[in-house]
Amino acid sequence: MTQETFQLEFGSDGRFSGAIDAARIIQKFHAPAAIPVVDAATIAAVSSPREFPPLHQCLVPGDRVVVVLDRRTPESLAVLAGLWHEIARREIDPNDVTILQPADHSAAPAADPRGLLPAPVRERIHWHVHDPTASSACSYLGTTAAGERIHLSRIVVDADAVIPVGRVEFDRLWGYRGLHSAIYPGLSTVDALRKSHGQPHDELRAEDPRPLRQKAEEVAWLLGVQFGVAIVPSAGRGVHAVFGGQIDAVMRDAVRILNQAWRVSPAGSPELVLVAVDSDAAGHGWEQLAAALHSARNLVARDGRIAVLTQLDAPLSDGLQLIRDSRKPRDAMRPLREQLPPDLLTATSLAQAVEWANVYLLSRLEPDLVEDLFMIPLGGVDEVQRLIAGEESIAILESGQHLCAESLGDHAVGSQSRP
Repeated sequence: MTQETFQLEFGSDGRFSGAIDAARIIQKFHAPAAIPVVDAATIAAVSSPREFPPLHQCLVPGDRVVVVLDRRTPESLAVLAGLWHEIARREIDPNDVTILQPADHSAAPAADPRGLLPAPVRERIHWHVHDPTASSACSYLGTTAAGERIHLSRIVVDADAVIPVGRVEFDRLWGYRGLHSAIYPGLSTVDALRKSHGQPHDELRAEDPRPLRQKAEEVAWLLGVQFGVAIVPSAGRGVHAVFGGQIDAVMRDAVRILNQAWRVSPAGSPELVLVAVDSDAAGHGWEQLAAALHSARNLVARDGRIAVLTQLDAPLSDGLQLIRDSRKPRDAMRPLREQLPPDLLTATSLAQAVEWANVYLLSRLEPDLVEDLFMIPLGGVDEVQRLIAGEESIAILESGQHLCAESLGDHAVGSQSRP
């Protein structure tokens, strides 16, 4: 019997080391490595961009430049420092530059992203977080081919150059989130944000057309956005790759690397999935846990076991409270569909996972709360070691919140729940 040792990092400083029979492992996923110098990689990406002239050649002094920064972007301070290095080559006045961040209910409160900019310009470059509730925040941009009137942040509508910067990632609703989703609906109205909430499209693959993604692409076209900077994340808070250039070409390159680095196709259905969730640029909360559970659910056999390693310590959001108040997880699905809480995708993913498999959770939550959400609390890493010490086939996953695990045929939404 050959023993294979492994190590999983979770949360901000959690670590689990284990050893199991190598013959039991049918899937072992290692998260992609981080590049060491992000600002230098960004400078290289925007000075020699894809299908576009160097960025500084596309600007003129006096241009009002708006950098739309997705709040989920890893190493965003270093990315902005590299981007400014290229913008400054055109002698753009820092007072004419605004860093604009979209509204995002699920992200941590926005922190000032200007920390690594040169000291002489740091306070002169404006920083603004879009507030869709402000009556004067948006102005009319245009009308889509479907006849929908689009209102967008006045700051971007009035800009001479708009440069979206964001993380490209898998998403159950969007398929792929990226540069277009940094602009819409997060820079639009409360009504646009409300309409963007919906049930996940688990019957579709990530690359299949999605209505919301297509609308965001049309909005970016109406705005005249041509240049973007796309980030593919590594494990933790790092950056695996940076792409700059024509927005469609950049998205194609980023999606290609995302699929290579973060997509897994199971060789079979393991009876046990051990998945770690580390702290990333969007935080370490319920959203990350739910995304990891969705990936694990797509791999594990029916009525199998999922063990999730986290340092989660966060209050319940509205959709999760609906699950807690339900007699069974599936009883929460109807009120979730009717009420459409902001955490709809998070709550849906959790409910589907605990209906499909037995979920064990290592966290900093009170055990009673974990049990109220139909999961089994783990008291520490020693209990994790005992949990994996059987003879079950196993999949071991790092940074599970970023993964796209291909759904097996009977894992689709709407399949029969456990009795």
